[in-house]
Amino acid sequence: MQEQATKMKLEAEKLEAELNLLKINKLEAAIKASEKLGEEAKAEKITDIKGQLKALASRIDPSAFALLEEAVGGVEDEASASPLQVSMEDMKVDDSPKVETQTNLYANRKSEGAKETITEAELTKAVEYFNTLPRQMRRALAKSIDLNESTTAPAIIVLGLHELKFMLNDAKLKNLYEAELAVNDTKNEDKKIASALEEAVRMVEDGREPDDPFNPFAYPNVENPEEVKTMVENFLPRNTRKEGTIPTLAEVEVFTTTVLGKVGKETFQQSGKPEPIPGGFIIRGSMASKLKDDGDKLIELLDKEIEASVKPEWNEKYQVSYMTDPTPQMLMDDDLNGAPVLVVHSRDMSPSVSKLLTTGVSTVSLFLTFVFAISIFGQNEVVMQRLTDGQNANDFDLTWFNQLLTPFLIAIGVTQASHEAAHLLVAKKEGFKITSPTILPLLSLPYMSFQNRIKTSPKNLNALFNFASAGPAVGMVSSMAFLLIGLQMTLTMTPDQLQYAPSVPVGFLQLSSLGANIVDFVLGGGDGIILQQDPQTAVSLHPFAIGGFAGMMINALDTIPLAGTDGGRMSQALLGRPGHVAFSGIVFFSMFLYTIFTGHQDIFLSYLFVTSFTQKDLEIPARNDVDQAGLGQAAIALTLWSVAILTLAPLN
Repeated sequence: MQEQATKMKLEAEKLEAELNLLKINKLEAAIKASEKLGEEAKAEKITDIKGQLKALASRIDPSAFALLEEAVGGVEDEASASPLQVSMEDMKVDDSPKVETQTNLYANRKSEGAKETITEAELTKAVEYFNTLPRQMRRALAKSIDLNESTTAPAIIVLGLHELKFMLNDAKLKNLYEAELAVNDTKNEDKKIASALEEAVRMVEDGREPDDPFNPFAYPNVENPEEVKTMVENFLPRNTRKEGTIPTLAEVEVFTTTVLGKVGKETFQQSGKPEPIPGGFIIRGSMASKLKDDGDKLIELLDKEIEASVKPEWNEKYQVSYMTDPTPQMLMDDDLNGAPVLVVHSRDMSPSVSKLLTTGVSTVSLFLTFVFAISIFGQNEVVMQRLTDGQNANDFDLTWFNQLLTPFLIAIGVTQASHEAAHLLVAKKEGFKITSPTILPLLSLPYMSFQNRIKTSPKNLNALFNFASAGPAVGMVSSMAFLLIGLQMTLTMTPDQLQYAPSVPVGFLQLSSLGANIVDFVLGGGDGIILQQDPQTAVSLHPFAIGGFAGMMINALDTIPLAGTDGGRMSQALLGRPGHVAFSGIVFFSMFLYTIFTGHQDIFLSYLFVTSFTQKDLEIPARNDVDQAGLGQAAIALTLWSVAILTLAPLN
């Protein structure tokens, strides 16, 4: 724990040093700019700069003065000496003796007594208590040791309070707290925010800098917590917010201090303290330039350091994902998907769905599949008469009828089995887990689709796309193969076989432009002999053909880019989460209008109804959820979507 505390303090020292460097750069620019002023204005400016330098020097170790002088710039003669050189001796205002501390952040302060250690349990409890305090009190405590609550991790503030507790007294804390209450009066908050923003605009227009040019967090934070909550819940699935699995701030800071504090410069440079979101915390910053925006490499390096530096219990419960900003801050960035961030969240993202419910839904779907299989024999008078005769004679031997059903069930079963097998093989190859499939019902077809959920994060969006596209692609090919084989077998069926053949009405075939034209081309030579008949006319087909036709439509429905479908996963992998949300919204609204105004409601209306209840969430985040799928995957997606449109577009 002492080692972790030391790393936390070093992180605080780094942040302090970065802020001091920013101040030094600002002073250098101010000194150079003063040379262009008149003598009176120059003297006034130099006086102001000297005051700022004194304040800065009091916070820097005297041994750093030489570096400070070099950063501001040297002079060649006394006449042209910079204000920094002239006043260097005057600025050594703190003659207090140096003390040995674990960090140089408070090196110029006198310490009373030896250092006391703090245990992990004490630190965790203290951080949790600190986070429960009102914000004004948290700010006052941070200011009491010259830290900024808005830009400093709570663990660092707690460690600073522990180290410098000899400096604290009731009167000082009371004055700081009352000052914070006055500044943060909620009744005047809106007015203060508006005034600060208006002043910022005037400063930009006048070419002026803020009164404190060294504070990069000078402007107020106007984020609405409810807006953050709503947006995150729309972008991240419910599986990421399971009760009892969400990390605490103290647990997240184990990662930021132990991992980013050690390898941040080589991986991800943190720019602020972790921000809470539903399901976890986001860490803003930027990827190290040497990684060349390679999200996979970033995650690989972070995982390696987590494995080496963090307790196994942490790695078993939590994970870090690199993903697009899921908060309203995304809307303020130039990129559609916003700036990438790290998200620390639960590793357990398995769906929280009742097995009884999923079993019940699958059972209903299987029943409807058998109903569909029986219905394709409904217009066959020979079959219906034989069933009626058997019922009247109490002859319940239906072996002959089961033999008629079997080819259809084989066709529809093999197409879906190949679909699911492709998913499973890709998931194993890419190293993530999926749930057992749930069969979703649909009245106009045997079923809507098999729904399987991803339980653990894919490596990246390429892996997600490969998983999503493999199922529909294999399922579509196998369905079309059964359709063509079945049509050829229809042409070779004897009259005795045809009299027991199942049939579908022309109107059913016309639901699919692609399927209907294939049927008409094979059976009628493409002259419209089949399709120009009355929609109620029954067309006898081999069961393989009907199973293949239905399988094509089922797999086509699964490629529609809505949340929870394979098409939605493909869209998310290609467009990112924000792009997919917009795209899927347009698709859903367009399909709804289409069903309302065109009269083609037999499939799509029930499809949208079932989808609205069962497939609301986007997919769980990939470890690298930023680097989108490439051109090769885009070509595959366009091909699958084109085939799906031709399959699902009605002929009339």
